[in-house]
Amino acid sequence: MKEYKLVYLNKGFKLSREKDLEQAETIINQYVSEGWTLQQIANPADGVGAMVGVFYRENEL
Repeated sequence: MKEYKLVYLNKGFKLSREKDLEQAETIINQYVSEGWTLQQIANPADGVGAMVGVFYRENEL
C-alpha cells in the first residue's frame, strides 16, 4: 500500500525565484533521504508561486 504526503516546497515569501528553487531542492532531498519518492511537483494556482511536492512511499501491511 502506498502512503502519500503533500509538502509545501517553498515556505514563506521570497523575492527571488532562485532562492525558492534552492529551498525546494533542500526539502526534496530531505524527504528522499527519509525514504520518500517524489512523484510530482505542482503549482496549485497560476501567479501565486507556491510549489507543492507529492511524495509517496511503499508501506507493507
